[in-house]
Amino acid sequence: MEGSRHEVKKALAEMSKTLGTEMPKEFEAIADRVLKKGANPRDALGLSDQMIEGIYGQAYRLYNTGKYKDASDLFRLLIMLNPTEQKYTLGMAACYHMMKEYQAAGHLYTVCAMLDPLSPVPHYHASDCYLQLGDKVSALIALEMAIKRSGDKAEFQQLKDRATLTVNSLREEIEKPKDF
Repeated sequence: MEGSRHEVKKALAEMSKTLGTEMPKEFEAIADRVLKKGANPRDALGLSDQMIEGIYGQAYRLYNTGKYKDASDLFRLLIMLNPTEQKYTLGMAACYHMMKEYQAAGHLYTVCAMLDPLSPVPHYHASDCYLQLGDKVSALIALEMAIKRSGDKAEFQQLKDRATLTVNSLREEIEKPKDF
């Protein structure tokens, strides 16, 4: 990781030497492509699929090694480059979830659900955030949405079974009369 940071700094130093006053003009051209012509930032910057997948791979590796803050920074960059790619938002939501920033994670899972309305996964994970925040009713709603979106799809059967168990437990807790 340290070696690649050094390489990036070295490349930026070389770019600034060779571009000189051309750099502001290039930034202006990029902004023009994005703001006036409606290009997405990724295309305006000329980033290839391979480059984007490399960034995603690094974010994924950071997440899997417990470096959630660093991973979230890369997922944020990926979202800025392509805001409609659900896996980037899901990655960022998972980072916040693991950092116990449940409110932010819940909001991001909601965005994921809008980006991929057929997937039960964001609702299932959002339900845990709501439970951690003490909001059993929102957790119940999210779990019911996860169950509905799971349908009869075999790949979501385990998620559906877990969600169903949790829904039954939550309903009992919510409906239980409270002692005063």
